Amino acid sequence: MTRRLPPDRHADGSRPEVRRPPIVTVGIPTFNRAGLLREAIESVLAQTFHDFRLIVSDNASTDETPDVVSSFSDARLQYVRADDNIGMIANFNRLIDLTETELLMLLPDDDLLYPDYLTSVVDVLQRNPRVGLLHTAVDEIDIDSRVQRSAARVESKRAWTVEPGRAFLERSMTSIVVCWSSTTYRTQAIREAGGITIDEEAFADLPVFMRIAKSWDIAYLDQPLVAFRVHDQSETARASQGQDEADATARLLTYGQIMFDRRIGFLDEAGLPSGDTKRYRSLATLRYLSDRAGLGAPRLETWSAFAQIVRLYPRILMYPMAWRFLTAQFGGRALRRATYTLGEAALASRRAWSGKA
Repeated sequence: MTRRLPPDRHADGSRPEVRRPPIVTVGIPTFNRAGLLREAIESVLAQTFHDFRLIVSDNASTDETPDVVSSFSDARLQYVRADDNIGMIANFNRLIDLTETELLMLLPDDDLLYPDYLTSVVDVLQRNPRVGLLHTAVDEIDIDSRVQRSAARVESKRAWTVEPGRAFLERSMTSIVVCWSSTTYRTQAIREAGGITIDEEAFADLPVFMRIAKSWDIAYLDQPLVAFRVHDQSETARASQGQDEADATARLLTYGQIMFDRRIGFLDEAGLPSGDTKRYRSLATLRYLSDRAGLGAPRLETWSAFAQIVRLYPRILMYPMAWRFLTAQFGGRALRRATYTLGEAALASRRAWSGKA
């Protein structure tokens, strides 16, 4: 009689090695940046954390990109190529669709990961299951990978912090608090957020972060673990260049308008409690007015718009940003007069709201 072995045993009685799927995917969307892509791939393969999958998504490049990728011999590396250019946003979303792991890091093809990036972020995300997005400080580098600005970061007093989604949303109304290139997502979170929406380009990253923060906490590591490259062909460089001062001012006004539109567009669709929506909308508008005022918008127009914010949300006067704005606009004596006028407007608004006016 032949003795049957349990299905999970070898003939010698030992258990077969069970290969677990990797926990994190690093996705690199690329188009015609073969030289920089090589550095990006090398930075991922040099990670001290080895349990990852690397996908390079080629958006129909016409340069040496296929040769660059094929020069690497690593079983963790997968190359997918589009027959036709599907656009930058669709290429990012394809990587989200291809991800089969719990975590996803989307690395632009011109940026670099430092060796301990994955070790650090995976540790924090595994210890904090309510975190849907983690970002880090970054170094800014030039085309030759020389550091131009070290440890660009969010102000933090701890090595790492977890921030409730509501607090992150409030900060997002007045500042850009995440560097896209430093971010690792819980795959479930970015999928629930609908990925990246093409009609939100440019600055499509901000709405993604805010949609994730509706349902998840946000974590931050206060150490530079990514090299963010600024060069002539990068989106960041194009956003900061102008032919002359007038052109640069017009460009900055346009970007300020786009950021304001992204914030208000999110609030219009988010379905947040009315009190939160009112507060966030007031903060976003204040940031918009501050930017415009700093670029020479007419003072009367700015003052009128600010008074409307106070009527909508009197508690805006409790925020330091409001007083910085007023000080910049009016100075000492005029500020005291403006404060009195705003106080009267706030009191009238509160009385009307409570039905006592």
